Amino acid sequence: MGREKQLVGERIRGYKAVVMLIGAMSLAGSSVVVGKMLVATVPVFVAAFGSLLVAFVCILPLMLGRFGELRLLTGREWRYLFLQGLCGIVLFRVFTLYGLHMTGAVQAGIITGATPAVLAVLSLLLLGERISGRMAAGIVLAALGCMLINIFSLGGSGENNALGSLLVGAAVVSEALFTIFRKRICHSVSATTNTAVLIFCSLLLLAVPAAIQFRVMNTSLSLEAILAIVYYGVFATVLAYLLWTAAVGQVSGSTAGAATAAMPASSVILALVVLGEPPHWHQLAGCLLIITGILITSGGRPDYSGSRS
Repeated sequence: MGREKQLVGERIRGYKAVVMLIGAMSLAGSSVVVGKMLVATVPVFVAAFGSLLVAFVCILPLMLGRFGELRLLTGREWRYLFLQGLCGIVLFRVFTLYGLHMTGAVQAGIITGATPAVLAVLSLLLLGERISGRMAAGIVLAALGCMLINIFSLGGSGENNALGSLLVGAAVVSEALFTIFRKRICHSVSATTNTAVLIFCSLLLLAVPAAIQFRVMNTSLSLEAILAIVYYGVFATVLAYLLWTAAVGQVSGSTAGAATAAMPASSVILALVVLGEPPHWHQLAGCLLIITGILITSGGRPDYSGSRS
């Protein structure tokens, strides 16, 4: 009876973790639409730095009583925190925003659907997690979906469209690496401290290029841009990263990868509703292949080992 209660408890914790991951990825998906609105008027590094500054102000109150944790961090943990900030925030944000200069939010959102496949491959290479035949099939389908989108982009809007897709693809790899680096220290660094430190590291990395772009800006920030930066900082950064870092250590890499399906779904739906971007047949076909690949790769068993919050 005790064993059954333990299994039920583990299952509930696993479902709760998956819900948190889906919520985090839905917020991350909304950042694609917000980013598309931002890059129309705000330089990339200024937008990224501004949103992170808002995020840092929001995370500081949550760090009250936790600053002692910083003194306990080892050199290894600081290294992985820095790598999380570099890949999961700086490179992800810069690649995404520059990519959105050259491609539509719908197409960018669909390409982010390759995250489960990328994460599965990196989990194999860096974490030693095995890839089953089912997962390999899902990876192939997701890759074919991305190829379909990019090939027909060349015939549609020219080379810039394809370059934009490649930049968004680089953002996907950066996001997957962020998850890998978080899982390395998920049992020793709390989600709150993890999020605060990686935001701080990202601010340091972006400070100089943001200052350079800000000095040469021709216009001041509009109210719409300021509201977009605030949303990006509060919801698509602080809340999204807190949810993801708290839950990702409780599931396997394949399960975390499957949860990232919420990111392309969120970004595509919002792009259609908010921006009114019409989807093209190759985008829908590519999206279908990617979603099929996601469903196939989602068969991995969760690892309910828990992480600190």
